[in-house]
Amino acid sequence: MFRALLCSLLLLLPTLASAQQTSPQRFGNLTVYYNTFNSSYLQPDIAANTGLTRGPTHGVVNIAVQQQTAEGPVAVDALLSGNVTNMLGQRSNLRFIRLQEDDSIYFVANYTATQRGLLRFEVEIRPSSGGTTQTLRFQQEFFPDD
Repeated sequence: MFRALLCSLLLLLPTLASAQQTSPQRFGNLTVYYNTFNSSYLQPDIAANTGLTRGPTHGVVNIAVQQQTAEGPVAVDALLSGNVTNMLGQRSNLRFIRLQEDDSIYFVANYTATQRGLLRFEVEIRPSSGGTTQTLRFQQEFFPDD
Protein backbone atom coordinates (compact mmCIF):
# COMPACT_ATOMS: atom_id res chain seq x y z
CA MET A 1 0.00 0.00 0.00
CA PHE A 2 2.73 2.47 1.02
CA ARG A 3 4.73 1.58 -2.09
CA ALA A 4 1.79 2.43 -4.37
CA LEU A 5 1.22 5.72 -2.59
CA LEU A 6 4.87 6.65 -2.73
CA CYS A 7 5.05 5.79 -6.43
CA SER A 8 2.01 7.96 -7.09
CA LEU A 9 3.62 10.87 -5.25
CA LEU A 10 6.89 10.47 -7.07
CA LEU A 11 5.22 10.13 -10.47
CA LEU A 12 3.37 13.37 -9.82
CA LEU A 13 6.53 15.34 -9.06
CA PRO A 14 7.98 15.62 -12.59
CA THR A 15 4.71 17.13 -13.80
CA LEU A 16 4.71 19.59 -10.95
CA ALA A 17 8.38 20.37 -11.40
CA SER A 18 7.72 21.65 -14.89
CA ALA A 19 5.35 24.26 -13.47
CA GLN A 20 7.99 25.57 -11.04
CA GLN A 21 11.17 24.27 -12.60
CA THR A 22 14.47 24.63 -10.79
CA SER A 23 18.03 23.72 -11.63
CA PRO A 24 19.93 21.34 -9.39
CA GLN A 25 22.62 22.81 -7.15
CA ARG A 26 26.02 21.16 -6.91
CA PHE A 27 28.17 20.98 -3.80
CA GLY A 28 31.40 19.17 -4.69
CA ASN A 29 30.39 15.64 -5.71
CA LEU A 30 26.83 16.11 -4.35
CA THR A 31 23.94 17.21 -6.53
CA VAL A 32 20.78 18.48 -4.84
CA TYR A 33 17.49 18.41 -6.77
CA TYR A 34 14.57 20.39 -5.36
CA ASN A 35 11.13 21.67 -6.24
CA THR A 36 8.03 23.07 -4.57
CA PHE A 37 4.36 22.65 -5.32
CA ASN A 38 0.94 23.34 -3.82
CA SER A 39 -0.21 20.50 -1.56
CA SER A 40 -3.62 20.40 -3.25
CA TYR A 41 -1.95 18.53 -6.13
CA LEU A 42 -1.59 15.51 -3.82
CA GLN A 43 -4.43 13.04 -3.49
CA PRO A 44 -5.79 13.04 0.09
CA ASP A 45 -4.76 9.43 0.76
CA ILE A 46 -1.23 10.01 -0.55
CA ALA A 47 -0.79 13.10 1.62
CA ALA A 48 -2.13 11.29 4.70
CA ASN A 49 0.05 8.24 4.22
CA THR A 50 3.22 10.27 3.71
CA GLY A 51 2.51 12.56 6.67
CA LEU A 52 1.89 15.70 4.61
CA THR A 53 -0.90 18.23 5.16
CA ARG A 54 -3.13 19.27 2.27
CA GLY A 55 -4.83 22.63 2.10
CA PRO A 56 -5.15 25.84 0.12
CA THR A 57 -2.34 27.54 2.04
CA HIS A 58 0.00 24.54 2.32
CA GLY A 59 2.89 23.86 -0.02
CA VAL A 60 5.38 21.01 -0.25
CA VAL A 61 9.13 21.20 -0.78
CA ASN A 62 10.73 18.06 -2.25
CA ILE A 63 14.49 17.43 -2.10
CA ALA A 64 16.68 14.60 -3.38
CA VAL A 65 20.45 14.35 -2.87
CA GLN A 66 22.73 12.34 -5.14
CA GLN A 67 26.45 11.67 -5.14
CA GLN A 68 28.39 11.30 -8.36
CA THR A 69 30.34 8.03 -8.46
CA ALA A 70 32.30 6.17 -11.13
CA GLU A 71 29.18 4.05 -11.72
CA GLY A 72 26.92 7.10 -11.99
CA PRO A 73 24.68 9.01 -9.57
CA VAL A 74 23.72 7.32 -6.29
CA ALA A 75 21.05 8.47 -3.81
CA VAL A 76 22.48 9.92 -0.61
CA ASP A 77 20.80 9.55 2.76
CA ALA A 78 21.04 12.76 4.73
CA LEU A 79 19.75 14.76 7.66
CA LEU A 80 17.87 17.87 6.56
CA SER A 81 16.72 20.85 8.55
CA GLY A 82 15.61 24.20 7.32
CA ASN A 83 13.22 27.08 7.26
CA VAL A 84 11.12 29.17 4.94
CA THR A 85 10.76 32.96 5.22
CA ASN A 86 8.12 35.16 3.62
CA MET A 87 8.62 38.71 2.38
CA LEU A 88 7.55 40.11 5.79
CA GLY A 89 10.42 38.25 7.42
CA GLN A 90 8.16 35.68 9.10
CA ARG A 91 10.10 32.42 9.42
CA SER A 92 8.78 28.88 9.82
CA ASN A 93 10.78 25.73 10.40
CA LEU A 94 10.56 22.87 7.92
CA ARG A 95 10.06 19.33 9.27
CA PHE A 96 11.39 16.92 6.66
CA ILE A 97 9.97 13.45 6.13
CA ARG A 98 12.25 10.83 4.59
CA LEU A 99 10.70 8.70 1.83
CA GLN A 100 12.53 5.75 0.28
CA GLU A 101 11.55 3.58 -2.65
CA ASP A 102 14.15 1.00 -3.65
CA ASP A 103 17.36 2.97 -4.26
CA SER A 104 15.68 6.41 -4.37
CA ILE A 105 15.50 8.68 -1.32
CA TYR A 106 13.40 11.85 -1.14
CA PHE A 107 12.84 14.37 1.63
CA VAL A 108 9.54 16.28 1.74
CA ALA A 109 8.24 18.98 4.08
CA ASN A 110 5.13 21.13 4.34
CA TYR A 111 5.17 24.90 4.56
CA THR A 112 2.37 27.43 4.96
CA ALA A 113 1.75 30.71 3.17
CA THR A 114 -1.54 32.57 3.48
CA GLN A 115 -1.07 34.80 0.47
CA ARG A 116 0.71 34.90 -2.85
CA GLY A 117 4.33 35.92 -2.56
CA LEU A 118 7.96 35.09 -2.83
CA LEU A 119 9.30 32.63 -0.24
CA ARG A 120 12.96 32.14 0.69
CA PHE A 121 14.05 28.61 1.56
CA GLU A 122 17.21 27.70 3.45
CA VAL A 123 17.96 24.01 4.01
CA GLU A 124 20.96 22.49 5.78
CA ILE A 125 21.94 19.13 4.25
CA ARG A 126 24.27 16.83 6.16
CA PRO A 127 25.05 13.49 4.48
CA SER A 128 24.47 10.68 7.00
CA SER A 129 27.76 9.08 5.91
CA GLY A 130 29.60 12.16 7.18
CA GLY A 131 31.09 15.05 5.36
CA THR A 132 30.46 18.75 5.25
CA THR A 133 27.03 20.21 5.89
CA GLN A 134 25.86 22.11 2.82
CA THR A 135 23.32 24.92 2.68
CA LEU A 136 20.74 24.98 -0.09
CA ARG A 137 19.19 28.42 -0.62
CA PHE A 138 16.51 29.24 -3.15
CA GLN A 139 13.43 31.41 -3.68
CA GLN A 140 10.06 30.35 -5.02
CA GLU A 141 6.79 32.17 -5.53
CA PHE A 142 3.80 30.55 -3.82
CA PHE A 143 0.25 30.73 -5.18
CA PRO A 144 -2.39 29.68 -2.60
CA ASP A 145 -5.48 27.92 -3.92
CA ASP A 146 -8.54 30.15 -4.22
